[in-house]
Amino acid sequence: MQDVHLVEITLQDVNDNPPVFPTDMLDLTVEENVGDGSKIMQLTAMDADEGANALVTYTIISGADDSFHIDPESGELIATKRLDRERRSKYSLLVRADDGLQSSDMRINITISDVNDHIPTFSKPWYSFDITEDTTPGSLVAAILATDEDSGVNGEITYTVSEDDGDGTFFLNPVTGVFNLTCMLDYEMQQYYILTVRAEDGGGQFTTDRVYFNILDVNDNPPVFNMPSYSTSLMENLPPGSTILIFNVTDADDGSNSQLSYSITSGDSLGQFNIDNNGILSIKKPLDRESQSFYSLVVQVHDMASLPASRYTSTTQVSIILLDVNDNPPSFTSSKLTYIPENTPIDTIVFKAQATDPDSGPNSYVEYNLLNHLENKFSIGTIDGEVRLTGELDRETVSNYTLTVIATDKGQPSLSSSTDVIVIVLDINDNNPTFAKKLYKIEIVENTLTGTDVIQVFAADGDEGSNGQVRYAIISGNNNNEFRIDSVTGVITVAKPLDREKKSSYSLTIQSADRGSSPRIDTTTVSIILMDVNDYVPTFELSPYSVNVPENLEMLPKVILQVVARDDDQGLNSKLTYHLVGGNEDGSFMLSATGELRLVKRLDREKKEQYVMLITAADSGEMLLIELLENTVRETGNSIRV
Repeated sequence: MQDVHLVEITLQDVNDNPPVFPTDMLDLTVEENVGDGSKIMQLTAMDADEGANALVTYTIISGADDSFHIDPESGELIATKRLDRERRSKYSLLVRADDGLQSSDMRINITISDVNDHIPTFSKPWYSFDITEDTTPGSLVAAILATDEDSGVNGEITYTVSEDDGDGTFFLNPVTGVFNLTCMLDYEMQQYYILTVRAEDGGGQFTTDRVYFNILDVNDNPPVFNMPSYSTSLMENLPPGSTILIFNVTDADDGSNSQLSYSITSGDSLGQFNIDNNGILSIKKPLDRESQSFYSLVVQVHDMASLPASRYTSTTQVSIILLDVNDNPPSFTSSKLTYIPENTPIDTIVFKAQATDPDSGPNSYVEYNLLNHLENKFSIGTIDGEVRLTGELDRETVSNYTLTVIATDKGQPSLSSSTDVIVIVLDINDNNPTFAKKLYKIEIVENTLTGTDVIQVFAADGDEGSNGQVRYAIISGNNNNEFRIDSVTGVITVAKPLDREKKSSYSLTIQSADRGSSPRIDTTTVSIILMDVNDYVPTFELSPYSVNVPENLEMLPKVILQVVARDDDQGLNSKLTYHLVGGNEDGSFMLSATGELRLVKRLDREKKEQYVMLITAADSGEMLLIELLENTVRETGNSIRV
């Protein structure tokens, strides 16, 4: 401040002096909050002139910004509105003093001094910070900011926590507004924290704000099944798509870290089950208890933490028991062919039918019965399936039987199946090899060549195999072995030359015998009649004949000789006729066909004392056989000798 001393000089004034401010520049400090109309200061400009030349008018040339006004006459600088340092802290007014002719200017620099009229203001109406739960204690996790438009001490802010639900989990730096983590976080224990913070300036004014700490989940928890293992049973005929189990799995994490994906890792090699991401285990393909009655599945679940973060996995054991449905008929395992001797005693077990049913319980219990009982020859045990003989067998009558065995289970409804069992009746040597005839009669010519088949005998044996194989033999009537028989075919053959004249017939006893272990036999007779062949020449047994005939016999003709020839043939082959073929040139003799030699003329020994005649004996066979006989007739005395 300068003191101004006024020296009064009375001069005749000429307006030759401008108004003069005490200083060209004035620095002024004004407290803010000065109200509208408040006087800031009194401006005075001195004009050395006097009178009217000394009347000064004041104006603000620039810088007022409608915040200041100056009274033109008195020079009072007045605040036209409430000053606010925080809005504008400095003004630079150019003030002019004008005496009507001359003027001068002064610069007034007004500094608005602070008054603690502002409370601290946070930069946000509330704060929200996301912090992962695995943040290391001591880490800087957040920062808040409050401003105070006051200055100096009034603008200096101190931060404190006025309300804390975290029990000191976060430390707030009172100067910087920075939060540090003081301990480990656990999202699964507390997902957020709400703090009330206070910002207070040096003048004692304060404000509060809310700070939210959102704890972000970190995938640090595995999925957990609500049971250590699971067990269930279901009918084997449930259709695909049927639900088996719904797993209750929890993951204490959040978001994708708690989203779960399920899979079957073992026990389902055929892909018969399916599990979706809702944990629903269902049937994918038809099941068959008879193929597999029990499943032990390992079900795995893992969370869906975003890669490359580690994913947690858990597993559980699932035991599935398939309950039986009667969906399988009994299946026969026993043989379809059996053999029994035909002399098997009644009530003997012929065979045992066996059928298995892969179902279980009553569905697998099997009962047996026969569809047809085949003349009541067989019966079957309902429970044990034992087929017994109930009637006598005769292989020669019926050699095999076909039994239809039915196996029925005890399911509801029941299922059944059938099989045909062929019963082969085995032969027992209980039949003789019986000849078709008890007597065979044949006639053959006696000159039948050796090796010629003359007859075939046949014996039938109702048995089979070696029991029915027949062998033949001649057991009598063939002492000289003129015949032989083929032991297999029964063909009888001439073995040696035959001669009816020596033996005209044969009575062969033929035996048939089978080849059983205890052979059975039969016999028949073969009567063979030899038919004559003209193979013998008539023979004069007394040749030559000599007859004495008296000469001059009166009673003529007279039989003088009966010639007899022998022929061992038979029939016409042995019927002989006689002929005089020589020595009877004079016709003295005549020979009848029966061999009677008659004298038909008188003889005269003196003329011819002896006759030598040739007589033939001829049979009547197709091939004429002749024997010549030379007869001598001598005339002796009164007689002739032939």
